[in-house]
Amino acid sequence: MRVIIETPKGQGQKYDFDPGTGNFMLKKVMPAGMVFPFDFGFFPGTVGGDGDPVDVLVLAEIETFPGCMMDCRVIGAITAEQQERDGKKMRNDRYLAVPEVSVLYASIDSLEELPEDTLNQLEAFFANYNNQAGKKFKVLERVAAEKARKMLEATADRTLQPQRLIQIYLPLYDPSGEALPESLFKQIKETLTEKFGGLTMYTRSPAEGLWKEEQDKTVKDDILIYEVLAPELDKDFWLAYKEKLKKLFKQEELLISCASVTIV
Repeated sequence: MRVIIETPKGQGQKYDFDPGTGNFMLKKVMPAGMVFPFDFGFFPGTVGGDGDPVDVLVLAEIETFPGCMMDCRVIGAITAEQQERDGKKMRNDRYLAVPEVSVLYASIDSLEELPEDTLNQLEAFFANYNNQAGKKFKVLERVAAEKARKMLEATADRTLQPQRLIQIYLPLYDPSGEALPESLFKQIKETLTEKFGGLTMYTRSPAEGLWKEEQDKTVKDDILIYEVLAPELDKDFWLAYKEKLKKLFKQEELLISCASVTIV
């Protein structure tokens, strides 16, 4: 995962990235003697519970600067609940990562490999840091690397990012004119919903497919359209699934289209 550092370790002041100007702004000065134990930054392209990019603490022996970008591996997370000064509560998890170029931490792949004292000190730092701002920081649990990576995937900011809109056109009748069973469409709905997390169906007003066969004879067929959204087009899945649908619907050919769309 790519990380952008905002505040380097050892700093007694907090810097925040300003996406509007592309600059780093001095946000606050820490109390005397309080410094960041490691580099503090964020994962670009993510959105946390507070609406900002997800925070990450980067464990490394190297010296960095505000704006330093590096590739890191996530080794875990400290999930936490933050209470604002007005009493409002929100999730504000802290992820931990190690730069790929690190030598000192090259063998660290999970939180379990860090000393217990190090983790206790990190949790105490965040609690004290928030307390200085009149906030409360409550640790919920320590999360291992694999679970942390899955949690991080769910924070991806898909706002205004291109998506793939895939449409599947299916006939309501078989070639002999017999209505296809409802169970067949239910099976497809369940398959697509499980894989893509949801779908849209045009069922009340089926579109009319018109084409010409031999001797200029026009054939009309009522069709049902399924739509799903995906970040990328999985060609292998759709080619295999199309062949399966052709057999189920007894069709020589089926139309599955894909377009790039932007969700606002």
